[in-house]
Amino acid sequence: MPDTNDRPPENVESLRAEIARLNKVVQALVSRAERNMSERSDFGLFQTTILLEDRVRERTRELEAALRENEKITRDLQRAKQQMEREIEERKRAHAALEREREAQRVLIRQLEQAMNQLVQTEKLASLGSLVAGVAHELNTPLGNSLTVASTLREQVQEFGRQVETGDALRRTALLDFIAHCRDAAALVEKNSHRAADLIGNFKQVAVDQTSMRRRSFDLRQALDEVLSTLQPKLKHTQHRLEVAVERGIVLDSFPGPLEQIVTNLVTNSLLHGFEGIEAGLIRIEGAPTGDERVALSYADDGVGIPETLGKRVFDPFFTTKLGGGGSGLGLCIVFNLVTAVLGGTITLSSSPGQGARFDMLLPRVAPQTATTGEESCAT
Repeated sequence: MPDTNDRPPENVESLRAEIARLNKVVQALVSRAERNMSERSDFGLFQTTILLEDRVRERTRELEAALRENEKITRDLQRAKQQMEREIEERKRAHAALEREREAQRVLIRQLEQAMNQLVQTEKLASLGSLVAGVAHELNTPLGNSLTVASTLREQVQEFGRQVETGDALRRTALLDFIAHCRDAAALVEKNSHRAADLIGNFKQVAVDQTSMRRRSFDLRQALDEVLSTLQPKLKHTQHRLEVAVERGIVLDSFPGPLEQIVTNLVTNSLLHGFEGIEAGLIRIEGAPTGDERVALSYADDGVGIPETLGKRVFDPFFTTKLGGGGSGLGLCIVFNLVTAVLGGTITLSSSPGQGARFDMLLPRVAPQTATTGEESCAT
């Protein structure tokens, strides 16, 4: 290869023109040398011509080698350009395919979010429906008793009226017995009516709270009593017991609906999972102020417990050991998100097989102002 100063032009046509020019120069010099030799026979001039011819031929070979190298480089560049164009085209097609895949995934994510939101709402309505069924069943007792007493009292009043109309002699004892029956009937009707009114009032309060995000000040013990009274039908035909150790006077400025739903979901979880194979279980709810504007609320059962491998996943959406058997896998996920996202607190689980399960919650007395709907968090 020539050095830097003698490097041939990179243009192929220029190289070819240079080679042609040098050939002409060589031919001209050879012709001149031949003429000079014929005229003067100058051997020095002939020798010079031969040397010049050798240099020109050497230069020509270098230029031809440079030309071949240039052509090779040109071909390599052309192949590299074509390869790059193919790669660019493939990348464009891959990018377009990726964008289509992303759009399809966005559509699937939206559909999944809608389906999950529907499942969450279904879970919420199912819980409320179970509450309605339980309250309706519980109302049968006081209303049935009131109806029975009213029917008996009506018969006694009719019999007393018949005696008065026919002019039969009324003994003092008969009149006193009638008054005593009326008094007892009135007391029974009043007692059962109060029971029914309390059930309906608690149900209305719980139903309104659980179907809305209404914020208000409320007594923690009163809210617990209201929701637990609506859950009594679930426990009525079992030997399971429920204890509450929460003093009255703990006032929260928060959302009673989510709190009541948390308790409902935890009780349902104990009945469905915790007390499986256990005839007489105990649920205990404890609560007390912590002195730092928070309330420590714990829920514990003495059921079968939760293995450590499952305990790490109980708050995951759609995780359930009862899939297809009444469990949706959203109950504890909703509990976690209601505690953290709505009430602004924390919740931890401590459990081991055969030792029951305990959920410890720390709730602020004043809930955050920017609370979100925790149910939808399980769907996002």
